[in-house]
Amino acid sequence: MGKKTQRKVGTQSKGIPQRQDFSNYSRSGASLVNKALMDINSFLNTPDEDISDNIDILKARSREMYMGNSVGIAAIRKIRTNSIGIGLKLKSTIDYKIIGISQEEAEELEDRLESLWEYWAESTECDYNRMKNFYQLQALAMTSKLVDGEAFAVMPYKSNLKEAFELKVRLLDSANCVSPNGSDSDTIVKGVETDPEGVPVAYYFARDKEKTDVVKVPIFGEKSGRRNIIHVFDSERIGQKRGIPLLSPLIEELHQITKVGRAELKNIAVSTIFSAFIKNESQETMLKGASKLGEKPAKEIPILQFDSGNFGELAPGQDIVFANPNRQYSPLDTFIGSIIKKIGAALEIPNDVLISYFNKSYSASRAALNEAWRTYLVHRQNFLIEFCNPIYSEFVDYLIDKKQIELKGYKEDLLKRRAYLSCEWIGSSPGQIDPIKEVRASIEKINNGLSTREREMKALGLGEYDKIQNQRKREVLNELKLEELKRKSRELKGGETNVVVESGKEKK
Repeated sequence: MGKKTQRKVGTQSKGIPQRQDFSNYSRSGASLVNKALMDINSFLNTPDEDISDNIDILKARSREMYMGNSVGIAAIRKIRTNSIGIGLKLKSTIDYKIIGISQEEAEELEDRLESLWEYWAESTECDYNRMKNFYQLQALAMTSKLVDGEAFAVMPYKSNLKEAFELKVRLLDSANCVSPNGSDSDTIVKGVETDPEGVPVAYYFARDKEKTDVVKVPIFGEKSGRRNIIHVFDSERIGQKRGIPLLSPLIEELHQITKVGRAELKNIAVSTIFSAFIKNESQETMLKGASKLGEKPAKEIPILQFDSGNFGELAPGQDIVFANPNRQYSPLDTFIGSIIKKIGAALEIPNDVLISYFNKSYSASRAALNEAWRTYLVHRQNFLIEFCNPIYSEFVDYLIDKKQIELKGYKEDLLKRRAYLSCEWIGSSPGQIDPIKEVRASIEKINNGLSTREREMKALGLGEYDKIQNQRKREVLNELKLEELKRKSRELKGGETNVVVESGKEKK
């Protein structure tokens, strides 16, 4: 990359001194004379200078926090589990009005698309490495995004024996996204190539550990326009091209928790061990076994080992003194608890949810879960936009090319293509503290026209409305058939006791 263009903030042109009025920031956050602010960086850097120059160090330390810090791994897994869960399931919602077809035709196409998608997504055929299904790849990609700050995926075609689909998803290690020859340029920074307007056009990935064999991957194919690679990350700066780990601002605090926790564990282990020393008070016992300097003692001084409940007899003038390794109580929980609260605030996860410790009222616990759930939804929505939707789009393109489904106007009209690709992704719902109260609240919403059955079933995590309704229809029909069989059985037996039969006489 070219020479850094750091610009010092706080100096003004033409020798105009900084104003010290009470009405502006020069007396507070922008003060150049306040000693408390002297150690704050006052340079304005580009996103590449602030992020790309430090991304390797941040990524390595974030991985260390995930592998060896209990709070760090709890935060990552908490977000992954609640935003992805057991997988985000596809629900096709074709816009039949834009396409110009009937609702019945749209429903048939939706069922066809969902069936083909499930065959592909629920098997390991979707994985380039043939190890995981698509929902497991979702969880892995989300974990990579949170730990490394970004996740990469390519979608090649690969034909394997006894597999019905050639389209694959291959996740790439973000640490292998590097610039050719290990050096940046004006157009390539940390493996991201941009055009003259600063728009990313390609990525470079190393094939070997030494990062000497680097291959270029264009984002879109030059002839087909097909998307070749997906880059999932959260942008925090305008012009940002690489992601930063979620734990980046918290690495120091997390590391201190690890160090303090290990020191406390060692102290507890030492506190369980004690030693005993024999104290000599008479000259006779002191001279016994004594020797000159450099000579071995006349008699080796034994090391006594005590079992529980044993008492030994000491010589006259000897006494046993026990060493006490205990030290003053350290308020570890208070110290770590205060740091965890700050970590939770930075991650937008309430402290109770972060450490899964609910000891307050129902209202407080419910408020904490709702607050955390808003954070999970943000992570889920961004992931759907950057990972799931592009892959589903490529999957439908693949079905069209392989003539496994026919969608009129899909290739010719881009607007109709968007209408065919319209979909929803159904994931796990918030946990229920009091299911009875929440079910009653959902019933009240439906009865008063404030919500629909489908929406409330999704919110309660009960599954898809259409599938449950179809299953209920089958169950009701089976129940009716069972009742009909019982009625016919009673008629064949002449009815039950005290039942009037056709003769008009009561059966005995």
